Amino acid sequence: MSHRRKFLIVVVVALGAAILIPIIHHYQLRAVTEAYIAELKAKGEPMDLAQVIPSSVPPEQNSADTFRNADELFDASFHADKSLLETNYVYGMRMVAPGKAMIRWQQPDIRDIDGTNSWGNVTAAVVQNAKAFVLLQQIIEKPTFNFQIKYEQGVANLNFTNFYLAQSKRAAQRLEAAALCDLHRSDTISAVKNLRAMLALVKAMRDERLIISELVRMAIASIALEVNWEVLQSPNLTDEQLVELQHNWANLDFVRGEENALAMERAAAEITLKKWRSSNSGLQQYFVLGRRSRELIGLPSEDESLWAKARTTTKIFMWRYWWSYPDELRLIKSYQVFLETTRSAEAKYSLLTAQHEQEDKLRKIFIGTNNEDTFQFSDPKEADMHFILSAGVHSLGAFSRKAMRAETAKQMTITAIALKRYQLKHGNYPPNLGSLVPEFVSSIPLDPMDGQPLRYRLKADGTFLLYSVGENGEDDGGDPSLSQNVESSYFYWQNSRALDWVWPQPATAEEIQAYYAHQKSGK
Repeated sequence: MSHRRKFLIVVVVALGAAILIPIIHHYQLRAVTEAYIAELKAKGEPMDLAQVIPSSVPPEQNSADTFRNADELFDASFHADKSLLETNYVYGMRMVAPGKAMIRWQQPDIRDIDGTNSWGNVTAAVVQNAKAFVLLQQIIEKPTFNFQIKYEQGVANLNFTNFYLAQSKRAAQRLEAAALCDLHRSDTISAVKNLRAMLALVKAMRDERLIISELVRMAIASIALEVNWEVLQSPNLTDEQLVELQHNWANLDFVRGEENALAMERAAAEITLKKWRSSNSGLQQYFVLGRRSRELIGLPSEDESLWAKARTTTKIFMWRYWWSYPDELRLIKSYQVFLETTRSAEAKYSLLTAQHEQEDKLRKIFIGTNNEDTFQFSDPKEADMHFILSAGVHSLGAFSRKAMRAETAKQMTITAIALKRYQLKHGNYPPNLGSLVPEFVSSIPLDPMDGQPLRYRLKADGTFLLYSVGENGEDDGGDPSLSQNVESSYFYWQNSRALDWVWPQPATAEEIQAYYAHQKSGK
């Protein structure tokens, strides 16, 4: 055989290998990913959109239009004369020291770092928007929204402006201002109604089943908790009002909401993935949106040279045919870990135990990576596109922790309401939480963090100490101060660095004065 013939054979074999090896590798990666998905489906995991999409809402039960109408009225008021409700945030339960909160509605004015508002000005703004508040209160009777979300478009293509997320949170803030004005005027009936409207918003959003929606629900619930604390300081409360509030809080489930959102986003992510694999255009459009987002927040514009575009096109090609499969596998495995954590938390009612299990499982999935989000603001020039899908997985850990806090806050609030009901009937707080059963609660309230009863004791001065062990998982005796060597002026009772999460007691006049003096000094 001539040298030339041998050379041609070698070239042909090399070319064949160069073509076949990537093709074989593509199908190997694809087969591993598809096998894992098939395994999950065989176990009954909801992987398809049809399995996770919420049930349809009868038109007569849908309060979406009622909310839209209220939002339009608020907007009209703002454009007419820059309503104070839009330019100032009036909030309650202002923490002034660890474990101590200012009763906002008892103060002579509404003071903050940026200025002071009179109660008269705030009340005028509330009265100016009275029709909008009436509409929000109507949602109490029909707490369900259906904004016609197009889940079938996939996560990356959803139009979040149609979800009314920012508007929902602003509505809660307006309701908070209205409720505080009510309390200042000794109108507890109206304050409770505005608080119940806030809780109705949280419930109405329960079937949007997206992480961003759940985060907004939690934010609104946190605002509602502030108002609820303020309401509990009112001398005009009735047991009937407290029963309604207790029932409304009990109807909220943030752990189940987390599970629904994770399942939906996993299914919707698969839709986006299929679109991105089918052509370059979907992923390139995602980069365009990312570039605009970068520019909006002041980051420098990306390199638009031909070389930069060629590099991006090459990366997209590599991702579509090879990198996307391990990326998808990491994503699905991670979602499965978070879902199993959520289910474990529901079953055992011990969120910290589930959280520790979750961290161990995630470390195994991301072994060999830096365990950080590697996809930066959708910038393909800077990003490691091996992780375009799975880079954001670690941010889900923060979502999970927020769900834990929200569930604990809910349980603490329900217990505080039950304690107030006992006090209204008997003239004093109970000696222990067992005394609340069965008249005020069906069973002794548990701490979602460790699954043990919430810690409680009656104090010598007639007040009480109610607390959760918080994120460190240790019973520190109801100490609301921060961990050793941690300093902060942030006194919120669920501070992640607090030793225990203590239900706030009203601050004294001296503590409030010291707080304002500290603010004024700027130290």
